[in-house]
Amino acid sequence: MSYVVTGATGQVGSAVVDYLLAQSLPIRVVIRSENKAESFRSRHVEIAIAELTDVEALTKAFQGAKAVFAMNPTALTDPDLQAAAAKVSHALASAIKATKVERVVVLSSVGAERSSKTGNILTAHTLEKALKETAPQVVMVRCASFIENWNNAISAVKSGQSPVLGSTLQKLDRKIPQVATNDIGRVVAEYMTKPNSEVDKLVIIELEGPEDYSPNDVAKVVSVGLGKTVPAAAMTEEMMHGLGNKLGWPKTTVDNFIEMTQGFDDNTIRWTTGENVIRIKGKLTLADVLNKN
Repeated sequence: MSYVVTGATGQVGSAVVDYLLAQSLPIRVVIRSENKAESFRSRHVEIAIAELTDVEALTKAFQGAKAVFAMNPTALTDPDLQAAAAKVSHALASAIKATKVERVVVLSSVGAERSSKTGNILTAHTLEKALKETAPQVVMVRCASFIENWNNAISAVKSGQSPVLGSTLQKLDRKIPQVATNDIGRVVAEYMTKPNSEVDKLVIIELEGPEDYSPNDVAKVVSVGLGKTVPAAAMTEEMMHGLGNKLGWPKTTVDNFIEMTQGFDDNTIRWTTGENVIRIKGKLTLADVLNKN
């Protein structure tokens, strides 16, 4: 029986594959095309070609799976990313039920328990709702903001496009949980492979880094890495819309993104205090991640 990984070409999915390979486990990756297949075949990983909205292809990909890592790559260029998320969530749920997968580990987010005022994170709420009763064991890995999300702003500084570290977060001294994608991959792989006796019917994990960080903290780490002072500066909504246009995002996506950042700023998006939640701290610090680039 294989361990099936969706989103295997992304930051989290590729980390999951690496950790499973380190245990010499049978792996099947679900990718959209043959373009990146060889990098997996060369490591003796089985390939399944499927769009995440294609129930028939996903059902074939999930056949014989011991566990599935399920995720929804946010459709940032889609005019309605929430509708796109609903389609992916429905397809994943249908395929998991049809193949009677024993365990599903879901990539989710801080704030996913909320049904409004979370912007992009609402897509994680949709995915959780669709998958929470699809298998005998379901593990929701709610992740803090990815540390790697700072890479674009850092690249703008390195290339000379910006003298400051642009921050979509407006409160530059406010610390929020952040986590490395490598730590996410490690925890996902761990929960995909745990013995059945160690996993409840529904597990909700809140995964964060060793400590919380503010935009100013990020700027200090970047400054050390570059050997010069790089201050953090809050981006205006106009600047965020301009950035979205350059990235090819429709206005609706930018609006969702702005609502999400506002949710972090005003503490709408935060960890729960539920007794049934497992809080895990990752190993990698901000400097570990940002200074390796």
